[in-house]
Amino acid sequence: MTDKREGPLSAELQSFERLKPNLEQNHMGKFVVIKDDELLGAWDTFDNAAKAAIQKYGRGPYLIRQVGGGTTKLPASVMFRAIEPA
Repeated sequence: MTDKREGPLSAELQSFERLKPNLEQNHMGKFVVIKDDELLGAWDTFDNAAKAAIQKYGRGPYLIRQVGGGTTKLPASVMFRAIEPA
C-alpha cells in the first residue's frame, strides 16, 4: 500500500500535521511556510508568505498552507511568482 503523502512535499506535510495543534492555537487563519522540518513563520496573506518563502528558499519546493483552512487543489502547471514592490 502506498502512503498518500509520498512526493516532493511529504516531509513538509508531515511536519505540518505534527505542528498543527500549536499552529491552530497560535496562528489560526494565518499562512505558514514549512520547508523540510523548519517552520519559517506565519503571515496574514498568502502573498506575504510566498514572498518570504521565495526570499529564504528560492523556487522551492516548500509548503504554504493556511492554518485552519481547507486544502486547495491547484493544477501542477500553476506557479506563483513574487510580486515586486512598486
